[in-house]
Amino acid sequence: MSDILSIGSSAVAAYQRALGTVSNNIANISTDGYTRQTTSLSAGAPQNLAGIYLGTGVKLDGIKREFSEFVESGLRNSFSGLTTQTPLLQYANRILDVMGGENVSLTPALDKFFASARALSADPSSTDLRSVFLRDADGLA
Repeated sequence: MSDILSIGSSAVAAYQRALGTVSNNIANISTDGYTRQTTSLSAGAPQNLAGIYLGTGVKLDGIKREFSEFVESGLRNSFSGLTTQTPLLQYANRILDVMGGENVSLTPALDKFFASARALSADPSSTDLRSVFLRDADGLA
């Protein structure tokens, strides 16, 4: 009879742990990043008593987290790709800052330079247009 009691007590202990896992899953159902856990149970090794094998009950194999390894590896790869592209993005933003602004950028300076060059080519003997061209060239440089 004590053998049946030990089998029953191992079953109660195993299912108590399984219920603890279920209650943990329910408590964290709305928690971001939480993954469901499952309890693994298996039959205990049978005992040989006078040539008869008797069961020893259930044993807890463990609790494991349920997740998709494919999705997890995709997330890791995406994150590592993001970290390798961050410096490139910073350099591109620097170039856009230099090239893209209205007042302090390369585009208006180029426009001024070519406008003064065009004006100077129309009247090459003008000293005023030469000084404006040299000023705009210095501004571009």
